[in-house]
Amino acid sequence: MKYIIDMIDDIRENIQNAEDYALLVMLIKEESDGNLQNAGEKAITSFYVDHNTKQLQLGFSDEKVTTKALLKCVNSLEMQAMMYEVVVKILDKHLLMPVIGFGENHEQKQYTFFVMSLI
Repeated sequence: MKYIIDMIDDIRENIQNAEDYALLVMLIKEESDGNLQNAGEKAITSFYVDHNTKQLQLGFSDEKVTTKALLKCVNSLEMQAMMYEVVVKILDKHLLMPVIGFGENHEQKQYTFFVMSLI
């Protein structure tokens, strides 16, 4: 499980707060032999800070979101919100899935959130 503060630190360290990276989610599946495999990826196009559940919820709509919009949102939060959990909603019928890690692709200017498949 990752928190907003973890995400901010990772963005600062690994992409130097670049504002033009596209946001992706990558679903990771564990094979029977214990190896992890990419089970699909999708562009993140929305986010919402839910103060009631103490979560930063990443999701999908018709818009395109970059690190600029995400950083603007989280940098305006109060200090206690830095410990909100970062979660992804793959589909409306699925539960929110906790982010387990981050990654970046400098060539394609992509910042990725990793979630573990429960299936």
